[in-house]
Amino acid sequence: YGITDLELVSGLSRSSVASLVIFVNDINDHPPVFGQSVYQVNISEEVPPGSYVRGLSATDRDSGLNANLKYSIVSGNELGWFCISDGLDRETALQVVLNISARDQGVQPKFSYAQLVVTILDVNDQRPLFSQPDGYQVSLAENSPSGTELLVLSATDGDLGDNGTVRFSLQEAEPSVTAVGPLVLSTISQLDREEQDHYSLQVLATDLGSPPLSSVTRVNVSLLDVNDNSPVFYPVQYFPHIQENEPAGSYVTTISASDPDLGPNGTIKYSISAGDNSRFQIHGQTGVITTKIALDREEKTAYQLQIIATDGGNLQSQNQAIVTITVLDTQDNPPVFNQGIYSFVVFENVALGYHVGTVFASTMDLNTNITYLITTGDQRGMFAINKVTGQITTASIIDREEQAFYQLKVVASGGAITGDTTVNITVKDLNDNSPHFLHAVESVNVVENWKAGHTIFQAKAVDPDEDVNGMVIYSLKQNPKGLFTINEQNGAISLIGTLDINAGSYQVEILASDMGVPQRSSSFILTVSVRDVNDNPPIFDQLSYEVTISESEPVNSRFFKVQASDKDSGANGEIAYSIIEGNSGDAFGIFPDGQLYIKSELDRELQERYILLVVASDRAVEPLSATVNVTIILEDVNDNRPLFNSTNYVFYFEEEQNGGSSVGKISAVDKDFGQNGEVRYSFENMQPDFELNTITGEITSTHQFDRETLMRQRGKAVFSLTVIATDQGLPKPLKDQATVQIYMKDINDNAPKFLKDLYQATISELAANLTQVLRVSASDVDEGSNGLIHYSVIKGNEENQFTIDSGTGQVTLIGKLDHEATASYSLIIQAVDSGTVPLSSTCTLSIEVLDENDNSPSFPKSTLLVDVLENMRLGELVSSVTATDSDSGDNADLHYSITGTNNHGTFSISPNTGSIFLAKKLDFETQSLYKLNITAKDQGRPPRSSTMSVVIHVRDFNDNPPNFPPGDVFKSIVENIPVGSSVISVTAHDPDADINGQLTYAIIQQMPRGNHFSIDEIRGTIFTNAEIDREFLIYNLIVSATDHGPERRKSTTEMTVILQGLDGPVFTQPKYITILKEGEPIGTNVISIEAASPRGSEVLVEYYIVSVRCEDKSFGRLFTIGRHTGVIQTAAILDREQGVRLYLVNVYAIEKSAFLPRTQRAEVKYFIQ
Repeated sequence: YGITDLELVSGLSRSSVASLVIFVNDINDHPPVFGQSVYQVNISEEVPPGSYVRGLSATDRDSGLNANLKYSIVSGNELGWFCISDGLDRETALQVVLNISARDQGVQPKFSYAQLVVTILDVNDQRPLFSQPDGYQVSLAENSPSGTELLVLSATDGDLGDNGTVRFSLQEAEPSVTAVGPLVLSTISQLDREEQDHYSLQVLATDLGSPPLSSVTRVNVSLLDVNDNSPVFYPVQYFPHIQENEPAGSYVTTISASDPDLGPNGTIKYSISAGDNSRFQIHGQTGVITTKIALDREEKTAYQLQIIATDGGNLQSQNQAIVTITVLDTQDNPPVFNQGIYSFVVFENVALGYHVGTVFASTMDLNTNITYLITTGDQRGMFAINKVTGQITTASIIDREEQAFYQLKVVASGGAITGDTTVNITVKDLNDNSPHFLHAVESVNVVENWKAGHTIFQAKAVDPDEDVNGMVIYSLKQNPKGLFTINEQNGAISLIGTLDINAGSYQVEILASDMGVPQRSSSFILTVSVRDVNDNPPIFDQLSYEVTISESEPVNSRFFKVQASDKDSGANGEIAYSIIEGNSGDAFGIFPDGQLYIKSELDRELQERYILLVVASDRAVEPLSATVNVTIILEDVNDNRPLFNSTNYVFYFEEEQNGGSSVGKISAVDKDFGQNGEVRYSFENMQPDFELNTITGEITSTHQFDRETLMRQRGKAVFSLTVIATDQGLPKPLKDQATVQIYMKDINDNAPKFLKDLYQATISELAANLTQVLRVSASDVDEGSNGLIHYSVIKGNEENQFTIDSGTGQVTLIGKLDHEATASYSLIIQAVDSGTVPLSSTCTLSIEVLDENDNSPSFPKSTLLVDVLENMRLGELVSSVTATDSDSGDNADLHYSITGTNNHGTFSISPNTGSIFLAKKLDFETQSLYKLNITAKDQGRPPRSSTMSVVIHVRDFNDNPPNFPPGDVFKSIVENIPVGSSVISVTAHDPDADINGQLTYAIIQQMPRGNHFSIDEIRGTIFTNAEIDREFLIYNLIVSATDHGPERRKSTTEMTVILQGLDGPVFTQPKYITILKEGEPIGTNVISIEAASPRGSEVLVEYYIVSVRCEDKSFGRLFTIGRHTGVIQTAAILDREQGVRLYLVNVYAIEKSAFLPRTQRAEVKYFIQ
């Protein structure tokens, strides 16, 4: 709508005019409407997939997307046969009702519906289907009467009328058997399983369609056996002989009968029905006859048995076997034939009674008459023999094709004694059989373009005759147009000319002849059907096609048809069309008949020309094809409105520019062609500040702008405009609109300004890295980069302890502060804007560093070495330690303590001064080295500390005398030991150090006197110093050990040396064994030993322990022994866990009153528990 507003001012001749254009936008208030509510169409079920069925059309009174319709099948297409824009089967559905919807493309789409009723017309596409396609199995008793029903066969055909009417035929029946409807199979004669036990019948089911379709099934008939055959003997007469006096159980002969029935019905049991059962017996299953007793010829020369055969069904043989048994002795002379084997030749088909040959036998008994009999080899009775003359004649017509060789057994009887011979009869062939083809009629399919020499069929005839009578040669009795030839040897038929497809078929008669005299022949007819070869491709009626259509043509519109022809016939000449190239977006489709249609919406603006490559292909197995180009040109309609390249334009216009300066340019594009695509621009509302070029879309200013003034007056420095783009299309132009934002661009005329000139902050000297100190802030009233501020520290941060975020002004610690080094910082911070010519200002940040307990006490050295004397007085100063702390106040107030030590309270320390004093008496021998850890801790929170090591060396004082092991020392030696011999080593221990612990040994007393021994003063080894003889039995020594200290401390020990002798006291046992518990106190009685002098009980005996050992290791004085009692006691507390579990103690017993040394040794074993 266009509205003009006229304003008049009373009394003045001035006026103004404004125009208002109102666009009414469509809403989706109309549903689509179909032209009919129900559509109907009939189609054949054999139409190819993709064929056109029917077009449906609906209209919508709305516009734009609200009138843009989409069609779909909403129901009825459950079989998936149809689609809008595959094969059908009438037998699945006779009629399909499709519900079609039309839907517009509105935001809230509306629908309309119509029905399409599709009736499917029948074609003969269903073969008859037997209920059992894989075949039928039938069983029947062999003696069933003629006319017995075997099976009722039926087949189904889903087609209609004649297409679904089924006719059955039995292929093997002569005459042929046909029936419309179910086929009842029955016997036409009584069947004999023994002649044929199985029949395979082929049944053909054919419908009455044109052309007819058929299917074949097999009926397999198995005959069940009935016991309808009695056993039959052959041969019937047997003439065995046996020597007299053969033992019982001797073999005589074997009887044989046959029964063609199955199972128990054919199982034969033999028995003797007449004859001497007392002398002979027959095996019921094998028919073997044996003797029961030894036979005597003088008693009887011949026996005759009658044998009967009975099957499992209790049928007996109609005749009986006659067995004549002759008993022989060494003087018997049976008949002898003049030939061991006779051979005769006879032609087939000779007359009855024809003389074949004569056999002759004689015997030494001149008065014996000989008779002849054929016993085996002629079960069918083809020959007869004169029983008197031995002449063999034919008794029936002989057919070589049935049997070409006979081997007869002929028996000659001379009284009770028989002889036999073999007669071989060979039947010679006569040409009495014609060649025989398997079928009287055959058919073969050939292709029209097969070349000469191509073999099309292999004829095969057989002739059962022999040699040249059975040799078959082939020839053509009927050869249409001389197109065929046959190989006379193998019957291969091949082409010698070109076949004519229009002839349809040829009847070729083939003759098969043998080479016999007279020559015999037979023939059969070969039907040669000529099949079309796909040798002609489709040909289009034009070299190319061009068609012009409007881009607004609806989907499914059929707009053009291409046409091709094919000279071939049948499927080779049937053509189907398809698009193989150029169909971008699947815009077009083609029906099988060549009709082109629109498959999807067209848009010239997307593509204005299509060049489709359409192919026409025949339906041959190896199809031929042709292609053609179809050019489709789309005509434009005004279906595209102009489109701005942006829905929101943003322009920046620098303030203070003169009027008429360019602000920016807008642009819209219309995809349509010609006037439909010409665009004009305008403001939605009149604008006093800006002008718009209707052709170019350029926006210019009408006067000079001041951004600060605009901000004060309007609160913003931006203009928001709406622009319209309109095309020139008919009948109604289309439009688009966009928003234009014009921002006044600032110039840099203001410097940044800090909120404060002086900022103050405090921070702990222990503050972590990246601790935020303080944020300074400056502002700049300019815009954009002119108002974008960057901060930096320009002075006071020479130690690089701080950094400032250039964007936020946040000052952050990046170094490690130390109050003791620097107590405060003064930073000069600068703020700079980002204008082309930047402006700046500064402020001061004062930072005070707070002291923290961040310094540990420090000792001047890590280790202090101190020497003290062992006899130092208690409370005496040992040494002093001193630590320093860089902190102040409580953080530097130090207290000392001993925190780690091995002094066991031997030393103490003053907590304030660090002086170390002796708190316990020192003993060098107990501990000569002390390690103290001295800790100095300040009073900060939390406190800090450090530790140093004080090593105290104790210097020895000679306060310990040498110490010999406790107990007495005994040693036994032999008489007259050489002077200077080592006797024993004594050792003493002095825990003092250095010279205070160095010892010198000396013998300070010897009893008896005489210096019999000397000692090494360094090692303590005692040597003999004079001759030792039996004058004295015991020597007592006192040995001293003296240290080298200033005070010269000394200790002594006693030692006894015993002189070994012979014939000494006798111990009650040479070895003693006892058990001693560990841990027993000193003086515990262990064992009592006893020895007596052989010179009487009044002789005094004394006991001495001379050594204690364990595993070749000597031990000290662990035991003592009563000098006169022999009681051994512990001299130390024993510990089993120290590893010693067995001690060996040597004890001596001495007679002191004897003039000569008399001693005896005994061994005592101690087991420690």
